[in-house]
Amino acid sequence: MLVYLFRQRRTDDLALTTDVTGRNIPSPNPSTDWIFVEAIDISKFEPPWDIADFQCVLRCLKVFGHYMFEAKGSNAK
Repeated sequence: MLVYLFRQRRTDDLALTTDVTGRNIPSPNPSTDWIFVEAIDISKFEPPWDIADFQCVLRCLKVFGHYMFEAKGSNAK
């Protein structure tokens, strides 16, 4: 499965999304900019979090199409 990593301008917030444009990532306010970082093939990617969290990420991607988290932690938003 190919997912796309975006970073929110001026914050440490990150988002994974199934939409290459990132348009499905919620914005806290109208001036929020999401910047494309990279495409990741998660079938070949070893996540930096434990497997229980990774399963949560996969569920969120399948249900909502995106998963938001902080760059310095693994807390979903």
